[in-house]
Amino acid sequence: MEGIRTPAQGGTEKADTGNSTTPKRVRFTPRQLRAVSALLERPRSREELDRITGASNGPEVVAQLRRRGFDIPCRLVPHIDRDGLAGQHGIYHLSENDRGRLGGAL
Repeated sequence: MEGIRTPAQGGTEKADTGNSTTPKRVRFTPRQLRAVSALLERPRSREELDRITGASNGPEVVAQLRRRGFDIPCRLVPHIDRDGLAGQHGIYHLSENDRGRLGGAL
């Protein structure tokens, strides 16, 4: 599970040889692969991604994936914290396009 074959965002990523339309293999770090696999299952909070990826900064793992062309929106959800204060927390999810790109490949 080193990586998957996927086109770049906005079109097909071509191999370096000739006019081939063969997508290049995308390589993920182990943390990125755990994050993508988890997001394919269902939307995840920042805290869940921290635990799943083994990182103390799940949003940075998401940022790395975004820089690589993946569309990972974050929906803000209101909550009340343990002190009774209103706040919001983020729920990350893969876009429908990226779910289709990644779905059968992992």
